[in-house]
Amino acid sequence: MPLLQALRPTLPILIGASLMLTLSMGLRQSLGIFMQPLTHDVGISVSDFTLAIAVQNLAWGFLQPLAGALTVRYGFRVIMMAGALLYIAGLALLTGAQGMISVMIGAGVLIGISLACTAAAMAMSVGARAAPKACARPCSASSPRRDRSARCCRHRSGRCWPKAMVGGSGSADSCCCRC
Repeated sequence: MPLLQALRPTLPILIGASLMLTLSMGLRQSLGIFMQPLTHDVGISVSDFTLAIAVQNLAWGFLQPLAGALTVRYGFRVIMMAGALLYIAGLALLTGAQGMISVMIGAGVLIGISLACTAAAMAMSVGARAAPKACARPCSASSPRRDRSARCCRHRSGRCWPKAMVGGSGSADSCCCRC
């Protein structure tokens, strides 16, 4: 119960980040459902559509470091909103696609750029920053590690987090300590 009270002020931020992640990844992963009607209506081959999705994955991967650097300069809100707007533009272009170029720009480039600004890395960063200091504290080298049933786990970051926030009972790469 104290953990819930500590997280209460940040719940809107955490819920917003999880909603953004759900929408961005859910829409991206459902593009395969629309592959057959889209390729038929636009008049492109399946390989052309999958090439656009490959460009999307490349854009997402290559631009994530840039999106991270831009969040340091402009903040999460600006970058995430820009990503949401690019996502809408990409979907709008994909909706009115008339050929391979518009599919490549809409589904490939624009949605790939937007995923760099809205997907998992951003959502986890926002969630980590929103977590109150009461829920995380640095672990010292003298922290006892023998208590595997402790309520907290030390992760690679060197901080103690409640097990509920790091996935339950801990894992092989996390060691437990008392908070």
